[in-house]
Amino acid sequence: MKFGVQHGIGDPRWRPEVLDQRHITSWVRAVEESGWSGIAFTDHPAPSLKWTHAGGEGSSEPFSSLAFCAALTEDITLITLVTVLPYRNPLFTAHQIRTLDRLSGGRLVVGVGTGYLRGEFRASGADFDRRRELFDEALEILTADSAVEEISYQGIGFETSGTALRPPSIQRPHPPLWVHANSGWGLERAARFGGGALFTLTTETLAGTIRTAHVPGSAAVGERITRLRDATTAAGRDPAEVTVALGGVLSLIDVRQGWNTDQVRAHIAEYEALGVDWLIFNVIGDDPGASEETVRRFGEEIILARG
Repeated sequence: MKFGVQHGIGDPRWRPEVLDQRHITSWVRAVEESGWSGIAFTDHPAPSLKWTHAGGEGSSEPFSSLAFCAALTEDITLITLVTVLPYRNPLFTAHQIRTLDRLSGGRLVVGVGTGYLRGEFRASGADFDRRRELFDEALEILTADSAVEEISYQGIGFETSGTALRPPSIQRPHPPLWVHANSGWGLERAARFGGGALFTLTTETLAGTIRTAHVPGSAAVGERITRLRDATTAAGRDPAEVTVALGGVLSLIDVRQGWNTDQVRAHIAEYEALGVDWLIFNVIGDDPGASEETVRRFGEEIILARG
């Protein structure tokens, strides 16, 4: 089992100070020293003010943020959680992915999803009603072998012929894509194309808000893992090739509120037994010092204590 942490920018109560150079440098080093395996950043480039004031999470540009983290670390996996593929020209996204993978020494994992905020689609100029088509189009480009630098493609709203796509990534044929897979539609794409399937525990309200299937607990996770393995086999792939990642086990970890260590360990054991490879936790972002102390204490008490 590996453990990832989403930076505190994803906390709806975040404060800009958590991105200040001094604070994020100290935070990243605390993450690496405390046994965590991955750092994640979310992706909301143009949310509506209404959504943010109603409790929507914060966001910084994920590739820039992870590049900063890459320069400060040696082994940490860098995760986008998740990149909304329909917002962007897929050639530009491929360029960002390949560049960061090379700069980081091959440590990038790209979580991907279709997105769900209509206002953000309008702001980005993307067609909300065609988001699944746009997602599939991007998958075709992002799963191409990065050793082949020439690409020709007729896309939705763009056309390219003999275009050079550089640089080649270090990971071959491409950095792994973790496809958000709560829904059957997403699960099928994770089975066919994904280096991983990303599941998120939800309440019914949250599932409705983010337009995904409700995954309330371990029974639902186990059922989806079984379906994922069957679908991966049916696609002619080895299920062991598809990492299973899970978020939402705890809403936010906060050293000021504490956590029930025995309960957290029980959750870890339960999901590990089901076949979950990664657990992703969200950390508070309203106080830089508390955010750093949270990842350090959680790492020491939960992760490093596992031996």
